[in-house]
Amino acid sequence: MIKTRKEFLEAFMRMANLKDLEQADKAARAFISLTKLIIGPEISQMVADASPEDLKLGWQSVRTAQLDDFERDERLMEIGEVEEALE
Repeated sequence: MIKTRKEFLEAFMRMANLKDLEQADKAARAFISLTKLIIGPEISQMVADASPEDLKLGWQSVRTAQLDDFERDERLMEIGEVEEALE
């Protein structure tokens, strides 16, 4: 059983065929953020409560994705800037 964030990231890195723990951390944070958006706050809290303490802290440290995040990222990819930068 995986009990620490490091063990989680090492397993994530191997499963996703990533080159290092830094890539694994970025990818895992994106995955967790989107997962939290999909499952909602109640189930997210259940996941945290069922996790070993170190993994719980990691789960709770990741901000839930917001739908406007996707719109901002799409704009950045399309034109290379976002509205906040234009103001």
